[in-house]
Amino acid sequence: MDRNEIKALMNDIYTSREAAEYLQISTQRLNQLVHDQQIIPIKVSKSVTLFWKEDLDKRTITNVSSNNNPGIGMFDINNAYVRDAILYFTIQQYFNCNDKKTCEFIEQLEKVDNFSFRSGLKNNIPYLSSKLNILEKDFYKCYLRVKDSFSKLTDDVILVKKGDGVYSKLLANTDGTPPFLFLKGNVHLLNEKSVCVVGSRNASVESMKKTEKLVKALIKRNIVVNAGLAKGIDTATHKTALENGGRTIAVIGTPINQYYPKENKDLQLSIEEKGLVVSQFPPCNPVYRWNFPTRNGTMSGISLATIIMEAGETSGALRQADYALKQGRDVLIPQSAINNSSISWPKKYIKKGAHAFKNLKEVLQILNDNEVLYNLFDNDDMEEVNNVEMD
Repeated sequence: MDRNEIKALMNDIYTSREAAEYLQISTQRLNQLVHDQQIIPIKVSKSVTLFWKEDLDKRTITNVSSNNNPGIGMFDINNAYVRDAILYFTIQQYFNCNDKKTCEFIEQLEKVDNFSFRSGLKNNIPYLSSKLNILEKDFYKCYLRVKDSFSKLTDDVILVKKGDGVYSKLLANTDGTPPFLFLKGNVHLLNEKSVCVVGSRNASVESMKKTEKLVKALIKRNIVVNAGLAKGIDTATHKTALENGGRTIAVIGTPINQYYPKENKDLQLSIEEKGLVVSQFPPCNPVYRWNFPTRNGTMSGISLATIIMEAGETSGALRQADYALKQGRDVLIPQSAINNSSISWPKKYIKKGAHAFKNLKEVLQILNDNEVLYNLFDNDDMEEVNNVEMD
Protein backbone atom coordinates (compact mmCIF):
# COMPACT_ATOMS: atom_id res chain seq x y z
CA MET A 1 0.00 0.00 0.00
CA ASP A 2 1.55 3.31 -1.10
CA ARG A 3 1.33 6.64 0.69
CA ASN A 4 -1.63 7.91 -1.35
CA GLU A 5 -3.61 4.77 -0.60
CA ILE A 6 -2.86 5.15 3.10
CA LYS A 7 -3.99 8.79 2.97
CA ALA A 8 -7.22 7.79 1.23
CA LEU A 9 -7.82 5.12 3.89
CA MET A 10 -7.19 7.57 6.73
CA ASN A 11 -9.71 9.99 5.20
CA ASP A 12 -12.39 7.34 5.80
CA ILE A 13 -11.65 6.99 9.52
CA TYR A 14 -13.41 9.43 11.86
CA THR A 15 -12.96 10.28 15.54
CA SER A 16 -16.04 10.63 17.77
CA ARG A 17 -16.13 14.40 17.26
CA GLU A 18 -15.70 14.07 13.49
CA ALA A 19 -18.34 11.32 13.33
CA ALA A 20 -20.85 13.43 15.27
CA GLU A 21 -20.25 16.40 12.97
CA TYR A 22 -20.61 14.17 9.90
CA LEU A 23 -23.91 12.78 11.21
CA GLN A 24 -24.96 16.28 12.36
CA ILE A 25 -25.77 15.02 15.85
CA SER A 26 -24.32 15.62 19.31
CA THR A 27 -21.56 13.42 20.68
CA GLN A 28 -24.03 12.35 23.40
CA ARG A 29 -26.43 11.12 20.73
CA LEU A 30 -23.55 9.34 19.00
CA ASN A 31 -22.62 7.61 22.27
CA GLN A 32 -26.23 6.49 22.65
CA LEU A 33 -26.23 5.02 19.14
CA VAL A 34 -23.02 3.16 19.96
CA HIS A 35 -24.51 1.90 23.23
CA ASP A 36 -27.60 0.69 21.35
CA GLN A 37 -25.30 -0.99 18.77
CA GLN A 38 -26.84 1.00 15.93
CA ILE A 39 -23.32 2.13 15.03
CA ILE A 40 -20.31 -0.12 15.67
CA PRO A 41 -16.93 1.62 16.11
CA ILE A 42 -13.87 0.01 14.54
CA LYS A 43 -11.81 0.81 17.66
CA VAL A 44 -12.68 1.68 21.24
CA SER A 45 -10.03 2.59 23.81
CA LYS A 46 -9.67 4.88 26.81
CA SER A 47 -8.15 7.59 24.64
CA VAL A 48 -10.05 7.36 21.36
CA THR A 49 -13.05 5.87 19.57
CA LEU A 50 -12.79 5.50 15.80
CA PHE A 51 -15.49 4.98 13.19
CA TRP A 52 -15.41 3.73 9.62
CA LYS A 53 -17.06 6.25 7.26
CA GLU A 54 -18.94 3.50 5.39
CA ASP A 55 -20.65 2.52 8.67
CA LEU A 56 -21.65 6.14 9.28
CA ASP A 57 -23.04 6.38 5.74
CA LYS A 58 -25.38 3.48 6.43
CA ARG A 59 -26.76 5.41 9.37
CA THR A 60 -26.92 8.93 7.96
CA ILE A 61 -29.12 8.47 4.93
CA THR A 62 -32.33 10.18 5.96
CA ASN A 63 -34.27 9.07 2.94
CA VAL A 64 -37.13 11.51 3.03
CA SER A 65 -38.86 9.44 0.39
CA SER A 66 -38.24 6.02 1.91
CA ASN A 67 -41.11 3.58 2.07
CA ASN A 68 -41.96 2.09 5.44
CA ASN A 69 -43.52 -0.91 3.74
CA PRO A 70 -40.62 -2.91 2.30
CA GLY A 71 -41.47 -4.92 -0.75
CA ILE A 72 -43.87 -2.43 -2.29
CA GLY A 73 -41.02 -0.67 -4.05
CA MET A 74 -42.81 2.62 -4.63
CA PHE A 75 -42.01 6.16 -3.60
CA ASP A 76 -43.60 7.38 -0.34
CA ILE A 77 -45.70 10.41 -1.29
CA ASN A 78 -47.06 10.83 2.24
CA ASN A 79 -43.79 12.11 3.65
CA ALA A 80 -43.95 15.80 4.64
CA TYR A 81 -40.90 16.66 2.47
CA VAL A 82 -42.53 15.01 -0.51
CA ARG A 83 -45.83 16.83 0.04
CA ASP A 84 -43.88 20.10 0.15
CA ALA A 85 -42.18 19.20 -3.13
CA ILE A 86 -45.45 18.23 -4.83
CA LEU A 87 -46.99 21.58 -3.90
CA TYR A 88 -43.83 23.46 -4.92
CA PHE A 89 -43.70 21.82 -8.35
CA THR A 90 -47.43 22.42 -8.80
CA ILE A 91 -46.79 26.14 -8.32
CA GLN A 92 -43.78 25.86 -10.63
CA GLN A 93 -46.05 24.74 -13.49
CA TYR A 94 -47.47 28.29 -13.58
CA PHE A 95 -44.00 29.83 -13.96
CA ASN A 96 -42.88 27.84 -17.01
CA CYS A 97 -41.06 25.38 -14.72
CA ASN A 98 -38.62 28.12 -13.71
CA ASP A 99 -37.13 27.74 -10.22
CA LYS A 100 -36.05 31.37 -9.88
CA LYS A 101 -39.49 32.81 -10.64
CA THR A 102 -41.22 30.17 -8.52
CA CYS A 103 -38.98 30.81 -5.52
CA GLU A 104 -39.42 34.58 -5.82
CA PHE A 105 -43.20 34.13 -5.88
CA ILE A 106 -43.16 31.88 -2.80
CA GLU A 107 -40.75 34.16 -0.90
CA GLN A 108 -43.09 37.08 -1.50
CA LEU A 109 -46.06 35.10 -0.17
CA GLU A 110 -44.06 34.08 2.90
CA LYS A 111 -43.05 37.68 3.52
CA VAL A 112 -46.47 39.25 3.04
CA ASP A 113 -48.91 36.56 4.22
CA ASN A 114 -46.71 34.14 6.19
CA PHE A 115 -47.48 31.44 3.63
CA SER A 116 -46.56 27.92 4.75
CA PHE A 117 -46.41 24.67 2.78
CA ARG A 118 -47.68 22.94 5.91
CA SER A 119 -50.98 24.87 6.14
CA GLY A 120 -52.82 22.01 4.47
CA LEU A 121 -54.42 21.72 1.03
CA LYS A 122 -57.78 22.90 2.38
CA ASN A 123 -56.19 26.30 3.04
CA ASN A 124 -53.47 26.39 0.41
CA ILE A 125 -55.49 25.55 -2.70
CA PRO A 126 -57.93 28.50 -2.39
CA TYR A 127 -55.12 30.82 -1.29
CA LEU A 128 -52.67 29.89 -4.05
CA SER A 129 -55.40 29.82 -6.71
CA SER A 130 -56.34 33.38 -5.88
CA LYS A 131 -52.71 34.54 -5.90
CA LEU A 132 -52.12 32.85 -9.25
CA ASN A 133 -55.46 34.14 -10.59
CA ILE A 134 -56.68 30.70 -11.63
CA LEU A 135 -59.68 28.54 -10.78
CA GLU A 136 -59.38 26.32 -7.71
CA LYS A 137 -60.44 23.26 -9.67
CA ASP A 138 -57.71 23.89 -12.25
CA PHE A 139 -55.03 24.28 -9.58
CA TYR A 140 -56.21 21.11 -7.84
CA LYS A 141 -56.23 19.23 -11.15
CA CYS A 142 -52.62 20.32 -11.73
CA TYR A 143 -51.73 19.28 -8.18
CA LEU A 144 -53.15 15.79 -8.74
CA ARG A 145 -51.17 15.43 -11.97
CA VAL A 146 -47.92 16.33 -10.20
CA LYS A 147 -48.78 14.05 -7.29
CA ASP A 148 -49.49 11.17 -9.66
CA SER A 149 -46.09 11.58 -11.33
CA PHE A 150 -44.37 11.39 -7.92
CA SER A 151 -46.32 8.26 -6.98
CA LYS A 152 -44.84 6.46 -10.00
CA LEU A 153 -41.26 6.94 -8.79
CA THR A 154 -39.55 3.92 -7.27
CA ASP A 155 -38.41 3.78 -3.66
CA ASP A 156 -34.72 4.00 -4.55
CA VAL A 157 -35.25 7.69 -5.37
CA ILE A 158 -34.17 9.99 -2.56
CA LEU A 159 -35.63 13.48 -2.40
CA VAL A 160 -33.65 16.12 -0.51
CA LYS A 161 -34.52 19.73 0.19
CA LYS A 162 -32.09 22.63 0.31
CA GLY A 163 -31.02 22.92 3.93
CA ASP A 164 -31.26 19.18 4.54
CA GLY A 165 -28.06 17.53 5.80
CA VAL A 166 -27.68 15.47 2.64
CA TYR A 167 -28.03 18.45 0.27
CA SER A 168 -24.65 19.61 -1.03
CA LYS A 169 -23.32 22.27 1.33
CA LEU A 170 -21.22 23.72 -1.49
CA LEU A 171 -24.28 24.00 -3.72
CA ALA A 172 -26.46 25.37 -0.92
CA ASN A 173 -24.08 28.31 -0.51
CA THR A 174 -24.37 29.16 -4.21
CA ASP A 175 -26.96 31.62 -5.55
CA GLY A 176 -29.87 30.32 -7.60
CA THR A 177 -29.61 26.69 -6.59
CA PRO A 178 -32.59 24.31 -6.92
CA PRO A 179 -34.74 23.90 -3.78
CA PHE A 180 -35.07 20.13 -4.30
CA LEU A 181 -32.81 17.40 -5.68
CA PHE A 182 -33.81 13.90 -6.77
CA LEU A 183 -31.05 11.37 -6.11
CA LYS A 184 -30.22 7.75 -6.84
CA GLY A 185 -27.16 6.13 -5.31
CA ASN A 186 -24.69 7.13 -2.62
CA VAL A 187 -26.08 10.49 -1.51
CA HIS A 188 -23.02 11.25 0.62
CA LEU A 189 -20.94 11.84 -2.48
CA LEU A 190 -22.70 15.22 -2.72
CA ASN A 191 -20.57 16.48 0.16
CA GLU A 192 -17.28 14.89 -0.87
CA LYS A 193 -14.45 16.79 -2.56
CA SER A 194 -15.24 16.69 -6.25
CA VAL A 195 -14.02 18.02 -9.59
CA CYS A 196 -16.02 18.20 -12.81
CA VAL A 197 -14.42 16.90 -16.04
CA VAL A 198 -16.49 17.73 -19.13
CA GLY A 199 -16.19 18.56 -22.80
CA SER A 200 -17.32 17.91 -26.33
CA ARG A 201 -19.84 15.22 -27.25
CA ASN A 202 -17.80 14.57 -30.40
CA ALA A 203 -14.41 14.55 -28.76
CA SER A 204 -11.22 13.49 -30.51
CA VAL A 205 -9.55 10.19 -29.63
CA GLU A 206 -6.62 12.14 -28.22
CA SER A 207 -8.84 14.16 -25.86
CA MET A 208 -10.61 10.99 -24.72
CA LYS A 209 -7.25 9.39 -23.84
CA LYS A 210 -6.14 12.49 -21.94
CA THR A 211 -9.44 12.50 -20.06
CA GLU A 212 -8.82 8.92 -18.96
CA LYS A 213 -5.34 9.82 -17.66
CA LEU A 214 -6.68 12.83 -15.80
CA VAL A 215 -9.60 10.99 -14.21
CA LYS A 216 -7.33 8.15 -13.07
CA ALA A 217 -5.07 10.70 -11.38
CA LEU A 218 -8.00 12.39 -9.63
CA ILE A 219 -9.65 9.23 -8.31
CA LYS A 220 -6.26 7.98 -7.12
CA ARG A 221 -6.28 11.05 -4.89
CA ASN A 222 -9.74 10.22 -3.55
CA ILE A 223 -11.51 12.95 -5.53
CA VAL A 224 -15.03 12.36 -6.83
CA VAL A 225 -15.32 13.16 -10.55
CA ASN A 226 -18.51 14.73 -11.88
CA ALA A 227 -19.94 15.02 -15.38
CA GLY A 228 -23.28 15.27 -17.19
CA LEU A 229 -23.63 11.75 -18.68
CA ALA A 230 -23.46 13.18 -22.21
CA LYS A 231 -21.64 11.44 -25.05
CA GLY A 232 -17.92 12.00 -25.50
CA ILE A 233 -15.83 13.46 -22.66
CA ASP A 234 -18.59 13.06 -20.03
CA THR A 235 -18.96 9.38 -20.84
CA ALA A 236 -15.19 8.88 -20.67
CA THR A 237 -15.13 10.59 -17.26
CA HIS A 238 -17.82 8.34 -15.77
CA LYS A 239 -16.56 5.10 -17.33
CA THR A 240 -12.94 5.67 -16.35
CA ALA A 241 -13.96 6.34 -12.75
CA LEU A 242 -16.13 3.23 -12.52
CA GLU A 243 -13.63 0.95 -14.27
CA ASN A 244 -10.84 2.01 -11.94
CA GLY A 245 -12.66 1.82 -8.62
CA GLY A 246 -13.33 5.56 -8.41
CA ARG A 247 -16.42 7.51 -7.45
CA THR A 248 -18.48 9.54 -9.88
CA ILE A 249 -21.57 11.75 -9.93
CA ALA A 250 -23.79 12.20 -13.00
CA VAL A 251 -25.86 15.40 -13.00
CA ILE A 252 -28.53 14.78 -15.61
CA GLY A 253 -30.79 17.10 -17.60
CA THR A 254 -33.86 14.86 -17.40
CA PRO A 255 -36.09 13.73 -14.53
CA ILE A 256 -34.47 11.05 -12.37
CA ASN A 257 -36.61 8.26 -13.87
CA GLN A 258 -35.54 8.93 -17.48
CA TYR A 259 -32.42 7.96 -19.42
CA TYR A 260 -30.67 10.26 -21.87
CA PRO A 261 -28.96 9.61 -24.16
CA LYS A 262 -30.55 6.17 -24.52
CA GLU A 263 -27.23 4.53 -25.32
CA ASN A 264 -26.00 5.58 -21.85
CA LYS A 265 -28.83 3.89 -19.96
CA ASP A 266 -26.59 1.05 -18.77
CA LEU A 267 -23.96 3.56 -17.71
CA GLN A 268 -26.56 5.54 -15.76
CA LEU A 269 -27.73 2.36 -14.04
CA SER A 270 -24.11 1.55 -13.11
CA ILE A 271 -23.64 5.03 -11.65
CA GLU A 272 -26.86 4.61 -9.64
CA GLU A 273 -25.35 1.43 -8.18
CA LYS A 274 -21.74 2.54 -7.65
CA GLY A 275 -21.91 6.35 -7.61
CA LEU A 276 -24.66 8.95 -7.61
CA VAL A 277 -27.15 10.30 -10.16
CA VAL A 278 -28.57 13.78 -9.50
CA SER A 279 -31.54 15.54 -11.09
CA GLN A 280 -33.24 18.80 -10.21
CA PHE A 281 -36.19 18.14 -12.51
CA PRO A 282 -39.46 16.64 -11.22
CA PRO A 283 -41.08 13.60 -12.85
CA CYS A 284 -44.07 15.68 -13.95
CA ASN A 285 -42.03 17.92 -16.25
CA PRO A 286 -41.19 17.27 -19.90
CA VAL A 287 -37.56 17.47 -20.96
CA TYR A 288 -37.00 21.04 -22.11
CA ARG A 289 -33.96 21.98 -24.17
CA TRP A 290 -32.93 24.47 -21.48
CA ASN A 291 -32.74 21.69 -18.88
CA PHE A 292 -29.23 20.82 -19.97
CA PRO A 293 -27.59 24.25 -19.65
CA THR A 294 -29.56 24.74 -16.42
CA ARG A 295 -28.16 21.57 -14.88
CA ASN A 296 -24.66 22.82 -15.73
CA GLY A 297 -25.11 25.35 -12.95
CA THR A 298 -25.89 22.56 -10.50
CA MET A 299 -23.01 20.44 -11.78
CA SER A 300 -20.59 23.32 -11.31
CA GLY A 301 -22.18 24.16 -7.95
CA ILE A 302 -21.38 20.79 -6.40
CA SER A 303 -17.81 20.86 -7.79
CA LEU A 304 -14.74 22.66 -6.53
CA ALA A 305 -13.42 23.07 -10.09
CA THR A 306 -14.39 22.41 -13.71
CA ILE A 307 -11.93 21.04 -16.26
CA ILE A 308 -12.91 21.44 -19.93
CA MET A 309 -10.96 18.88 -21.93
CA GLU A 310 -12.21 19.88 -25.39
CA ALA A 311 -15.07 22.04 -26.68
CA GLY A 312 -16.34 23.83 -29.74
CA GLU A 313 -17.54 27.42 -29.85
CA THR A 314 -21.15 26.46 -29.03
CA SER A 315 -20.47 23.61 -26.59
CA GLY A 316 -22.59 23.32 -23.46
CA ALA A 317 -19.33 22.99 -21.55
CA LEU A 318 -18.84 26.73 -22.05
CA ARG A 319 -22.12 27.41 -20.24
CA GLN A 320 -20.69 25.41 -17.38
CA ALA A 321 -17.53 27.52 -17.46
CA ASP A 322 -19.71 30.64 -17.17
CA TYR A 323 -21.48 29.23 -14.14
CA ALA A 324 -18.22 28.08 -12.56
CA LEU A 325 -16.53 31.47 -12.84
CA LYS A 326 -19.65 33.23 -11.54
CA GLN A 327 -19.75 30.81 -8.59
CA GLY A 328 -16.09 31.45 -7.78
CA ARG A 329 -14.90 28.02 -8.91
CA ASP A 330 -11.67 27.27 -10.77
CA VAL A 331 -11.91 26.58 -14.51
CA LEU A 332 -9.05 24.71 -16.20
CA ILE A 333 -8.38 24.61 -19.97
CA PRO A 334 -5.65 22.68 -21.85
CA GLN A 335 -2.95 24.85 -23.41
CA SER A 336 -3.51 22.98 -26.68
CA ALA A 337 -7.04 24.44 -26.84
CA ILE A 338 -5.68 27.94 -26.27
CA ASN A 339 -3.17 27.42 -29.09
CA ASN A 340 -5.86 26.17 -31.47
CA SER A 341 -6.40 29.01 -33.97
CA SER A 342 -9.74 27.57 -35.14
CA ILE A 343 -11.48 28.38 -31.83
CA SER A 344 -11.54 31.63 -29.86
CA TRP A 345 -13.33 30.70 -26.63
CA PRO A 346 -10.24 29.46 -24.68
CA LYS A 347 -8.48 32.83 -24.83
CA LYS A 348 -11.70 34.59 -23.78
CA TYR A 349 -12.05 32.41 -20.70
CA ILE A 350 -8.39 32.78 -19.76
CA LYS A 351 -9.00 36.56 -19.71
CA LYS A 352 -12.01 35.94 -17.46
CA GLY A 353 -9.87 34.08 -14.94
CA ALA A 354 -9.64 30.47 -16.15
CA HIS A 355 -6.33 28.58 -15.77
CA ALA A 356 -4.26 27.01 -18.56
CA PHE A 357 -2.43 23.71 -18.09
CA LYS A 358 0.07 21.71 -20.12
CA ASN A 359 0.44 18.54 -18.08
CA LEU A 360 -1.01 16.59 -15.19
CA LYS A 361 1.39 18.18 -12.74
CA GLU A 362 0.03 21.64 -13.57
CA VAL A 363 -3.55 20.44 -13.16
CA LEU A 364 -2.78 19.12 -9.70
CA GLN A 365 -0.84 22.23 -8.75
CA ILE A 366 -3.78 24.46 -9.69
CA LEU A 367 -6.18 22.27 -7.74
CA ASN A 368 -3.68 22.03 -4.90
CA ASP A 369 -3.94 25.80 -4.41
CA ASN A 370 -7.61 25.35 -3.49
CA GLU A 371 -7.78 25.38 0.30
CA VAL A 372 -10.15 22.40 0.25
CA LEU A 373 -8.21 20.32 -2.28
CA TYR A 374 -4.84 20.53 -0.59
CA ASN A 375 -2.09 17.89 -0.46
CA LEU A 376 -3.06 16.29 -3.76
CA PHE A 377 0.46 15.07 -4.33
CA ASP A 378 3.85 15.03 -2.66
CA ASN A 379 7.47 14.46 -3.63
CA ASP A 380 6.95 10.71 -3.88
CA ASP A 381 4.76 10.98 -6.95
CA MET A 382 6.14 14.22 -8.39
CA GLU A 383 8.13 12.31 -11.00
CA GLU A 384 5.05 10.32 -11.98
CA VAL A 385 2.88 13.37 -12.71
CA ASN A 386 5.77 15.25 -14.32
CA ASN A 387 5.79 12.76 -17.15
CA VAL A 388 2.06 12.85 -17.95
CA GLU A 389 1.49 15.40 -20.72
CA MET A 390 -2.02 16.85 -21.11
CA ASP A 391 -1.22 19.42 -23.79
